[in-house]
Amino acid sequence: MTIRWDKFEPAAEEPLEPLDFINMSFWDVKPVPPRQWAVRDRVPAHQVTLFSGEGGSGKSIVELQLACAHVLGRDWFGSLPEPGPVIYQGCEDTRDELHRRVASICEHYDVKFSDLISGGLNMFSCVEGDGLLGVPDRGGQIEPTRMYKRLLEAANDIKPKHIGIDTSADVFGGNEIDRSQVRQFVSLLRKLAIAANGSVVLLSHPSLTGITSGTGLSGSTAWHNSVRSRIYLTSDGDMRTIEFKKNQYGPLGEKVVVRYEDGVFVPDGGKTDVELTLIHRIADDSFLELLDITAKQQRYFGSKPGTNYAPKQLAGLPQAKGHNARMLGQAMERLLAADRIKLVLDPSKKPSKATLVLVRA
Repeated sequence: MTIRWDKFEPAAEEPLEPLDFINMSFWDVKPVPPRQWAVRDRVPAHQVTLFSGEGGSGKSIVELQLACAHVLGRDWFGSLPEPGPVIYQGCEDTRDELHRRVASICEHYDVKFSDLISGGLNMFSCVEGDGLLGVPDRGGQIEPTRMYKRLLEAANDIKPKHIGIDTSADVFGGNEIDRSQVRQFVSLLRKLAIAANGSVVLLSHPSLTGITSGTGLSGSTAWHNSVRSRIYLTSDGDMRTIEFKKNQYGPLGEKVVVRYEDGVFVPDGGKTDVELTLIHRIADDSFLELLDITAKQQRYFGSKPGTNYAPKQLAGLPQAKGHNARMLGQAMERLLAADRIKLVLDPSKKPSKATLVLVRA
């Protein structure tokens, strides 16, 4: 039997959809969107932050303090996290242990559990259940679990400013030295951050090599390369050092020294929450005073880092009273969040050439 190959036509290929190129036609007239932070210069919004520390160093307490600072609108080691709700997934502590730890934080801030509830603190424990968020399929591709889908749905509903996940070993079912699997898992967490319009902080334990080298890493370098922010906690007795090892969008290498006291960590130097509130109030008043001075001179500055960055320009004035750019930057964020200042088109320029600048609200 002779086969007539000319009668067989190759299967038609499915037409390819065009690439989704970004339309930049409006970028000359549209203001550059400001960088969004969950914690200014420390934890970016819409991204994943890796927070590592040895077992027993206290990273879960530091994370819970950050969660409570978000919902209460309070200080977190010299910074003011964006006020808003929080989701915390704990995989190492029981409900009773979370009760004890959060009770110490309430006492520290002089608040009640009802204040945390009204602020939007949502916690759940997976100690007695399965907390896995991503597991490999037969082909080695990381697939979201049912728990992940439940968390994603909650992120869409609650829109938390912060999602804390404790720890990576309990939620990542893949191989931590497999770069592809690590990157896929971090992408799943980034999807959570984008859905929430907030941040995701993933706690992890460093390997022995990570401890001895001082990097705080474990497994593949993809953990460091895939996240946009990384924090490492080291301990020395009752003292801890919080080091910001990676900051894709802000200052690098910042270190904060804290000490363990009555179930929480406090900045070394002994400043109380009341004292910190007073320091912030003085910085806020100074920012407004400097803004008034420059407005009378028809000089206006913006909120985006650059040559016209308001905190940097105002810090250079003789009336700044020792407030540096970082302190004024934090004051600017607090004042924007409180609607005491706002962004408008520069009144000293023609509308066609005007950029957004800060003025009193």
